[in-house]
Amino acid sequence: MTGTTGRGEATPRDGEVGLADILLPVNPQSTVPLYEQIITGIEDAILAGQYDDGPLPSTRRLAEALGVSRNTVLTAYDRLMEQGLIVTVPRRGLYVSSDAVVRMRAARRTSRSPAQPIDWQARLPDPPPAPVHRDPAWARAPFPFVVGQPDPTMFPIGAWERAQREALRQDGLSQVIGDSGQADDPELVRQLCEHVLPSRGISAHPDQVMITLGSTHALHLLASVLVRPGSVVLVEDPGYPDARTIMQIAGADVVPGKVDEDGLVVEDLPADLHGAELVYVTPSHQYPTGATMSASRREELLRRAGAADAVVVEDDYDPEMTFRGIPAVAVRALDDEDRVVYLGSFSKLLAPGLRLGYVVASPALVDAMRARSRYVLRHPPGPMQRSLARMIASRDLARHVRRIRAHYQGLYEGMVQAVERHVRWGPQPVPRGGLARWITGPPELDAEELARRLRQQGVLLDPGAPYWTTRPAPRHHFRLGYQVMPLDRIDEGVRRVAAAVEKLVATTAGTPATSETGRSASRS
Repeated sequence: MTGTTGRGEATPRDGEVGLADILLPVNPQSTVPLYEQIITGIEDAILAGQYDDGPLPSTRRLAEALGVSRNTVLTAYDRLMEQGLIVTVPRRGLYVSSDAVVRMRAARRTSRSPAQPIDWQARLPDPPPAPVHRDPAWARAPFPFVVGQPDPTMFPIGAWERAQREALRQDGLSQVIGDSGQADDPELVRQLCEHVLPSRGISAHPDQVMITLGSTHALHLLASVLVRPGSVVLVEDPGYPDARTIMQIAGADVVPGKVDEDGLVVEDLPADLHGAELVYVTPSHQYPTGATMSASRREELLRRAGAADAVVVEDDYDPEMTFRGIPAVAVRALDDEDRVVYLGSFSKLLAPGLRLGYVVASPALVDAMRARSRYVLRHPPGPMQRSLARMIASRDLARHVRRIRAHYQGLYEGMVQAVERHVRWGPQPVPRGGLARWITGPPELDAEELARRLRQQGVLLDPGAPYWTTRPAPRHHFRLGYQVMPLDRIDEGVRRVAAAVEKLVATTAGTPATSETGRSASRS
């Protein structure tokens, strides 16, 4: 039976370690929660060997001794049990686990620098080029001309929730949550073949389709099966930096191809396409300029690729965002030789965070990519695939596309008008669509410095230099995304950008800005 000592302390049970042997300094005034202080004290006592000869004090005894609530001690003991440091022995009490000291020493060792650290830098490859910078605080900026971020108010929460509930219906649950090996959800593949690809002029059989975790994943798989050290890959210049980097990591020699208002200037390329085995293009809305490749160039690209026996990788990341004219027919739809690999994505339609896309290609290439993907991630998450399939089948995705097209078209027109009104140093080609404007500044402009100065005014934009393969890269281009810009701020935002450009160029030249836009900078 438990009693109390002359100090008012509960008498230990038989074999129980006495409280006099426990050093648990508890400070009620500390910002560290009491239960965490108790955990630390018990861990220190374990390492000191104070609990080697008996069980830990009961929660009631320890709470009384420390002057804390019993729930506080219970919380501390529960956490210690979760960590495997203490265990319950039936009818005997709580004891230190046999490997507690080993666990604690290992945990504490990882929290400090090793005495003789391994030289990881000598073992690791050189890091790839830094990706295009995205300001993590863009949502708080008053003028966020950022690229690639979604407007959370446009995400179809209700439709997505319905699709998720339907995806987890019991009659098909085993397939959705099971391990599919390297196979995709057949329902999503069927919906793509029947309802998505035909709108892009593409007829595809299920064995020609593979679901991916977006275009980046697809490019990585393509590079892993088609690129060898020394392979030549032709890319647009300026172009998508991640595609260039992925090919370079795989060992490719990347060569640039000039871009103008009609996309890749195919007619300027040599007959052998510089010996390229792959040609990477973004024909719907060239990344980053937004130019749409003309029909004649699409046909010429296929003709030259056939003559050079090159594979064409068509990254069609946002064909739905065409606001003037109708979306161009995909290059894949014009291909009679099965040499075009078509990449599609739902990042712009739904959200980049969903990480869902697809590849349409020769069955042989799809099989090779599946085999390689199995040893990386096996397959994209089943519930995500089935949810997207249900959104397509219910026509919720089609309704969502109509809604966001109307919304983004308003932003597109606002951007067209603002650029025409405020940019006075030279004509800027008007793209047929897309969610960003590529602006060519005066030749003297340093867009990196422009971005730095505008950031202080809450105006965020993308300098253009990282998009170029050519070195040294031109520094007088920049990109204005409008996907998350409020319509009523576009005009003022572009005015501030134009004023800052003229002020910076005038300062560099040592002359005052005199244009109407330059004078307006003093009022910003």
